[in-house]
Amino acid sequence: MNIESPTGHNLLIRLKAALLGVVGSFVLFAAYLAVPPIGIFSGMLAPFPAAYNRLVYGRMPSLIILLGSTAAITAIFGFFAGFLYFGMCGMISYLMPELLLLGFSCSRTLFWTTAANVAFFAVGFIAYSSVSGVDLQGLVSNEISGSIKQAVAIYEKAGVKGEDLDLLKRSMATGADLLSKLFPALVATLFVIIAGGNLALLKRTTLKLNLPISIGELNTFRTPDLLVWVLITAGFAMLLPTSIITTPALNILLVVSMIYFIQGMAVVGTMISKSSVSAIVRIILYVMLIIQPYLLALIAGIGLFDLWVDFRTPKTQENL
Repeated sequence: MNIESPTGHNLLIRLKAALLGVVGSFVLFAAYLAVPPIGIFSGMLAPFPAAYNRLVYGRMPSLIILLGSTAAITAIFGFFAGFLYFGMCGMISYLMPELLLLGFSCSRTLFWTTAANVAFFAVGFIAYSSVSGVDLQGLVSNEISGSIKQAVAIYEKAGVKGEDLDLLKRSMATGADLLSKLFPALVATLFVIIAGGNLALLKRTTLKLNLPISIGELNTFRTPDLLVWVLITAGFAMLLPTSIITTPALNILLVVSMIYFIQGMAVVGTMISKSSVSAIVRIILYVMLIIQPYLLALIAGIGLFDLWVDFRTPKTQENL
């Protein structure tokens, strides 16, 4: 246990920071549990108080926040909610700062934090399924199907009938089947987004504290060259006629595509930073890039081709 504060704060200050962190983290995650559609953004920030306290005040306050918030969430919302908080926030709030203090780069920190999160949830859900006898894959499929039925009922009440309703039902059934298959990749993607958001917030809030960490800029993000072979292999595996292979391959394709999307955003960010574009225009542009599906694919393609074209390296003209 790290007794001394990295920034020299005394014990009383650290305990006050820990108590404030427990309250802050609990409120952020409780808002997500109470109002899921609106509170999802607050839930993503729930790991931040413990992560910040680890960097500024040491391990003890961070551990108090993590365990205290877990206990409060479990007591009020139940065991599953407590498991969800501990699994989602524990790795990000405790492992991420440790990796940063060990000198890990931004990309390596995101990778290992996400891998630890996925492993924790995989082991937890498998253990729960074994003990309770509940088929988790079937449970997920039933939840998705139930949501689809509710959506169809809303459209029926809105006056959609006949062929339009039948087409809507078929489209939603196809989407539900795809979501059931892509559930692991979607969970991994969500963990990357949560970890990345908290990492960016840590960079902003600790910039002037002179801590022994170095959180690089998104514009410098670059994937390993060998990752393209994972993409190619998963693509060819999709051609096989058995779902035992195509379903994992589809999940791998989604995760790798998301990684190349991040690299594509790094390329776009570099290009924008070199131009005289106002902050408001930049925000609108980034929002449009994220909410438009076709632009998402385009940005992922830019990230992939950056492997060969290297868009961010200035091209020097040769004098003839």
